[in-house]
Amino acid sequence: MHEPEKPRCVSCGAKLRGKFCHKCGEKRLRRSDLALSGFFKTVFEKITHLDSRFLRSVRLLVFRPGFLTAEYLQGRQKMYTKPISLFFIINLVYFITIGFNDFRTYENPLDSQLRNPYGPVVERMLDARFAGQPETVRQDFEQRFNQKNHTLAKAMLLLLVPMLALVIWLLYPNYFYGEHLITALHFQALMLIQNMFLGIVLGGGISGLLPGIAVHTHFMTEVGEPLIWVCFLAFFTFERVYPQERNTAIWRALAFALFWLPVLIGYRFLVFLVTFYTA
Repeated sequence: MHEPEKPRCVSCGAKLRGKFCHKCGEKRLRRSDLALSGFFKTVFEKITHLDSRFLRSVRLLVFRPGFLTAEYLQGRQKMYTKPISLFFIINLVYFITIGFNDFRTYENPLDSQLRNPYGPVVERMLDARFAGQPETVRQDFEQRFNQKNHTLAKAMLLLLVPMLALVIWLLYPNYFYGEHLITALHFQALMLIQNMFLGIVLGGGISGLLPGIAVHTHFMTEVGEPLIWVCFLAFFTFERVYPQERNTAIWRALAFALFWLPVLIGYRFLVFLVTFYTA
């Protein structure tokens, strides 16, 4: 007596052993899945599953920096939102809420571009572009520049990730660069959450809550406090992601913070160039 032949996957032809194909992951379709009740059930499962994974991922990202990266690198990935998806969702929230955010680390209007180390280059480029033209032409350009920079500074944030991964690779050369990319994705997503919390909830940063601090100085808001946060979050991230070298996490976090500043300046200059030639 012959055993009935097992059904095969409609996508790859492999014999099915359960609800999903073990070879390509295709779900075994049942006729009840095509009913209206089956459709709503599938949609509900997808939404609740995505929500639970995303909320779990955000909670761990904030309260246990580095844990998500360590889990991903050890192969435990199903329970969490993928690093690139998590980054894009958080970046989208950052993009939407930027109008309420008073702590803008990445955005640089034209007047603040001049305060960066590359400020003299910006001044020369502006002088060359508007030589012999009325001041109103430059003012109109500045308005267009600020509007475009407002958008580009957030849209181009992904470029920071490979730059930060390179810095981490210099600090931890015994690991693959791809591993550092995952670390950098989670770290930059965490920095965006930190930025939104400080700018929206606290209205401009921790320093604004401390008496006697010159909170309106550009150095404190654009350099001082961001560096402290980078060092703080990098320490906990490195300690969990690279446990074999936990004893050196403190000085590596300090070094990362010092490297982070020129990376940020380089990013700002790159965004300036794109904005300058497209505004």
